[in-house]
Amino acid sequence: MPTYRAFLINGDNRVSSYRAVDAETDAEALKAARQFVDGCDVEVWYLDRKIGRIEGGKRS
Repeated sequence: MPTYRAFLINGDNRVSSYRAVDAETDAEALKAARQFVDGCDVEVWYLDRKIGRIEGGKRS
């Protein structure tokens, strides 16, 4: 099973941390990464390929 990375993006648009996400497909990885959206955006990557960005952070 491929391991994706869900990068948590802070208000300064910088990576604050990441979580490993095991998923069979890109769609499953994006769905699983939604659990990490809590006041921050989340970018999902597989190796050097950006899968998508889930917006969840507060905008000023």
